[in-house]
Amino acid sequence: MPCIRRTTSFILRTMLLAGVLLGLCAYAQGDDQSQKSERDTVLELSERIDTAESELRGLRRRLEELGAPQSVEAAGEAGVVQIGEAAFPEEEPALQTNFVRRSWQQGSSFMDSLQVVDGENLDPRFTNQQFEGEVTFDSRGARFYRSPDFDKGIIIEGEGAAMKIGGFVKADLIHDFDPIDSQDTFNPATIPIGAAPRQNTHFQANTSRLSFDTRWPTEYGTARAYIEGDFFSEGNRFRLRHAFGEMGKIIVGQTWTTFTDMRSLPQTLDFEGPVSGISRRQAQIRWTESIFIEELTWATALENPQVIFELPEMVQGEPRTESPDLVSHLRYTTDNVQLQAAGVARQLGFQPTGQRVKSETAWGFNFTGYIQPTESDAAYYQILFGDGIGSYRGLPDVAPTGPTSAFLLPTFGWLVGYKHNWTEELMSNFIYSQSRLYPSDFQSPDSLRETTYLAVNVIWNPTERFFMGVEYLYGTREDVDGGRGEANRIQSSFGFYLP
Repeated sequence: MPCIRRTTSFILRTMLLAGVLLGLCAYAQGDDQSQKSERDTVLELSERIDTAESELRGLRRRLEELGAPQSVEAAGEAGVVQIGEAAFPEEEPALQTNFVRRSWQQGSSFMDSLQVVDGENLDPRFTNQQFEGEVTFDSRGARFYRSPDFDKGIIIEGEGAAMKIGGFVKADLIHDFDPIDSQDTFNPATIPIGAAPRQNTHFQANTSRLSFDTRWPTEYGTARAYIEGDFFSEGNRFRLRHAFGEMGKIIVGQTWTTFTDMRSLPQTLDFEGPVSGISRRQAQIRWTESIFIEELTWATALENPQVIFELPEMVQGEPRTESPDLVSHLRYTTDNVQLQAAGVARQLGFQPTGQRVKSETAWGFNFTGYIQPTESDAAYYQILFGDGIGSYRGLPDVAPTGPTSAFLLPTFGWLVGYKHNWTEELMSNFIYSQSRLYPSDFQSPDSLRETTYLAVNVIWNPTERFFMGVEYLYGTREDVDGGRGEANRIQSSFGFYLP
């Protein structure tokens, strides 16, 4: 049998080489005899092909008499990969046209076990568990773009493990009608007060993402390791977004803070989102448990503390984070409703030069909800407040009250959103959000007091791997001294998902 397969491979290779050599010889004979040579070459190749086909038919009949496998599945078991009419030995791996569990590498036993499969042939152990840290994107669900589920697209499956390579390409076409210093995102806190009128156009693709999602079965359920990054950084360098592992009820690594509720965040083409929305990712260890009923879950986590200080003029020193943030939420989830109450307690420390660390306890609450009363309509809301939690929105946690004193800066924010599906592919969103700080009299007159954010969009999602849309954005900024600025923006976005 190995001899017959090697003979078949040798015949096909000889045919290909002969065709190339004959073509080169015909070309070299010159202009006067080129047409005659081409005709002779075609006739000779036709005769060779007829002869080779006859020989292959004879070899195939001989293989059938010997009981050799002929189907793709049987050929795979015998170490043969089949394409169309021909079969090649395993040392010459090739792609199958129907993507049915093919070996795509050779070498070690681990590589030999890898298969590229479609969703229908994926081991169900890798998809039979919904992960607490997993966000499902769906044009008719909570998000405007649809990311294929783990069992959709092309997956690399090994012996007891499977990995999907995902992500998307997203291009943004942005035009500002007023001054704003954040051209990649629409952040009203960067609106300059009193700036001369100007317009700006900016195109970008740095929000494009790449992810690796790996899963394998264990005695504690399906385990998961997930890594994701984008290019939203200075110089468009690759930036880590998520890197976490999940097994059973535990998540360890960097992902969305337990203080947020991603399903209750409105759908904007703008990468920044509403001014009160919490979309922070940080390293953590989290435990999630169902309580009383399946729809009710409680999660608690220790998370990496991040602190933003506005120091008094006459004080020098460094912020200190001596303990992690303690974050917890209670969440009720059904197909059409998600309600969450989240809280955070954190110890903020500061060490003046040459002195002991001084610390205060900060706290905050975040109440969020997503309600879908009909198949075509959905509403969102959020109420956020606390002392010393500004860094969860990129704002100060601590502000000065005198030349040598400071306090935890109070924060309050809220948002409402509404989504309507005109058809299964076409939808619109309306979002309004407000964020307010309560600064002390000692802060600079141009310190931020309040921002507002308005977004209205139309998004077309004709397939699960493509979306496009246009969005109008309006924002305002107000400072402590009453100075006020506003900005208007139009943004168009195009997204293409990887398999």
